[in-house]
Amino acid sequence: MNVNAALKPFERVVERYGTHAGYLLITVVLVFLWAPIGVLVLMSFADQSSLTFPPDGFTLEWYVVFLQNDGARAAFSTSLQISFIATPVAVVIATLIAYAADRYTFLGKNTIQLLAALPIIVPLVVVGVALSLFFGSVGLGSGFWSVVLSHVIRIIPFAFLIIMPTFIQFDKTLEEAAKDLGANEFGTFRQVTLPNIMPGIVAGAVLAFTISFNEFVYTWFVKDTATQTLPTFIWEEIAWSATPEVNVISVVFLGVAVLSVAVAVALTNVRRITRRGR
Repeated sequence: MNVNAALKPFERVVERYGTHAGYLLITVVLVFLWAPIGVLVLMSFADQSSLTFPPDGFTLEWYVVFLQNDGARAAFSTSLQISFIATPVAVVIATLIAYAADRYTFLGKNTIQLLAALPIIVPLVVVGVALSLFFGSVGLGSGFWSVVLSHVIRIIPFAFLIIMPTFIQFDKTLEEAAKDLGANEFGTFRQVTLPNIMPGIVAGAVLAFTISFNEFVYTWFVKDTATQTLPTFIWEEIAWSATPEVNVISVVFLGVAVLSVAVAVALTNVRRITRRGR
């Protein structure tokens, strides 16, 4: 029997219904991903103190409780401070690594690129223990700045993996033209290269900030009792008394992530990240 002839009915079905099946599959996947988040947001308005679904009624009480909770507000502020410090440091380091890896050939180049991405591969608990031991051995100990350094290590790989393609896709003839017109190396980078790679830098910064703000494992291993971030605060809340306030804090996490993306879209045309520079 001819295989092509046997497959023709199947090909006709795929041709006729393939698009609809694809849309249906995408819809199912999106519902699967977002339905739990929708339930979480809904439960943040529950009027009972226990986490039971569906809620008996709805109220804003738990948002008021969150706003009046000094510990929660302090943890939120600490998370923002850490992320606002760690993100620019990580982005600058990631940009320099990407620039050097793309433009120069030197001994250990591949090793540096591997090390830049390695924290993504190594289990979080392993790195957390290693950081705790290392900070203790060098006398840094635990505390706010230990958390900041650990977050820098955590988010460099994500910033690097987004920024690196922008250098690869960048049209380097623009730099050559600038140099032909008399611009030096630094002037060329500032006036030509940097504006063209900025969408990638902004995207890398947004992702790095979001990951830093939500980081729990590294923070847990290197923080002290005086340094409480929002993820560690919510962990302790769940351990001792799980109320809808936990859902409110989770909604805050979601809001920060959405706001970060909105800021990135407002600041730059992120579609340029995936296109070759012209």
